[in-house]
Amino acid sequence: MNPTTSFTRTTIGREELQTPKLGLRPRCRQLLFVLDGKLTVDQLRVTMSGIADIEGTLQDMLKLGLICATGEASAHSPAPVQAIATAPAQTHPATQHDDLADKLNQAMHHSTDSGNRFEDAKHHAVDMMIALFGAKSSHVAKLALAKNKTELLTEVSACKKILGAVASSSKAQSFEQSVLASLQN
Repeated sequence: MNPTTSFTRTTIGREELQTPKLGLRPRCRQLLFVLDGKLTVDQLRVTMSGIADIEGTLQDMLKLGLICATGEASAHSPAPVQAIATAPAQTHPATQHDDLADKLNQAMHHSTDSGNRFEDAKHHAVDMMIALFGAKSSHVAKLALAKNKTELLTEVSACKKILGAVASSSKAQSFEQSVLASLQN
């Protein structure tokens, strides 16, 4: 990442600060708050020294459509975040979070037993990501297209990073462990 690049919040990033929906960790939320389009990556390293991996956090926020490099279209956002951010306006944010938690719990405890461990694990991972980010997520598509265990685990690792950024490291760990358990059953 270019140390002189500066970032600003997108529309979705601004909405997330006003009405939290993604359950960002406090440090990530603080970083989102200070991104004003003026501070460079180098300046952020100094200003936000409590964030060990500032570049990784910025990359995750870029993938989620919360931020963009200064000068880029601020309305840009990937499909997973649009699916969450454009939920019906009449739904209270706490209700959305509760519904999301319920969907995740159902997906984590729902298992198929086709006799093919790889396919069962793949379906399990896809179900969980759909519960969190919707069916249009690029990660859902990549998980569904995995042809072997290596491809699946690579995509699970990418999903785990995103879950860690938007939810919590424990939820991200649970996601990964549940997929690994499905592979071993």
